[in-house]
Amino acid sequence: MSNRLRPTLSSALFIATFAFSVSAASAWGLKGHTIINHLAAVSLPASVPAFMRTPAAIAELSNLGTYLDLQKGAGIAWDAAYDPGHYLDLKGDDTVGGIPLRALPPTREAYDTALRAHGTDQYKMGYVPYSILEGWQQLRMDFAYWRVDDYEAAHGPSSTRAKARAAARVDEALVLRDAGVWGHYVADASQPLHITVHFNGWGDYPNPNGYSNSPHFHDLFESDFVERFITEAGVATRLAPLHVPHDARLAGDRQVLTSIETYLAGSNAMVEPLYRIAKAGGFAHASPESSAFAEGRLAYGASELRDLIVWAWQDSLNETIGDDAPQAVRAVVSGRAPYRGRYF
Repeated sequence: MSNRLRPTLSSALFIATFAFSVSAASAWGLKGHTIINHLAAVSLPASVPAFMRTPAAIAELSNLGTYLDLQKGAGIAWDAAYDPGHYLDLKGDDTVGGIPLRALPPTREAYDTALRAHGTDQYKMGYVPYSILEGWQQLRMDFAYWRVDDYEAAHGPSSTRAKARAAARVDEALVLRDAGVWGHYVADASQPLHITVHFNGWGDYPNPNGYSNSPHFHDLFESDFVERFITEAGVATRLAPLHVPHDARLAGDRQVLTSIETYLAGSNAMVEPLYRIAKAGGFAHASPESSAFAEGRLAYGASELRDLIVWAWQDSLNETIGDDAPQAVRAVVSGRAPYRGRYF
């Protein structure tokens, strides 16, 4: 479903009524998001915890991919705050509001501050890079607590093992919920029309190639075409091999943000190919070119979601947990430091 509706106070009631009916019939809002989350879930490697790979967990991760679209219309405050988290208004020169995509600030606050210096803000330009980054950090912390609680349930003092086991079950529920809901943002960023100023027709920009300016362009691609012609089996054949980037030149979460920038650049590079296919009538029927394009975009999202989940799991071993007296996860689960826990 297009996430580019920007309601005014006078249109809020209409949008709230309209949002559910459109999302319920959409593809990248339902079918496409479910495909992406499901393929990411079933392709997780054996290195991630077993609780994430059960049939029930896979079903939950798959179904949660649509959650954020179904929440649209929850209220003016909610929509105004969260709808811009689904997209990025990237220009043809690879800048957003004057900021180069390859040099995004490390935090959403710093990003908004930089945009305001250029006369705009995160709510106008979109902030999907930070939706992805912040969700990844949250998932990494979920995994960190699970590592410790699971370890303590087996190796901690006998007096706290039952409480640690119960805490680990809560951690598992949070991991599945946070990974599944956050997967929606990762999936949105694989749709080229979510990473461009040309998000619903070419718009008020030089258009020498005569690309479509239809007000329905966005939904015609991500909803109508995907719903009618795309299958999960076709998308599955295009999944990329597992790849978790490691670059010693980049420190900590800067490495993750750099990877996200690369992912978004890959989506933006597909904007003109999408418009060319549409101009040739390719999305009116399932031509080999149009089917391959849509399958490739969905597979791009599923591969990225899987890779980021695995990366969050791996990096959770390097986390510290606890507010008052932070402890290194690695030290606790290796048995080098007793856990000063949260079991009451």
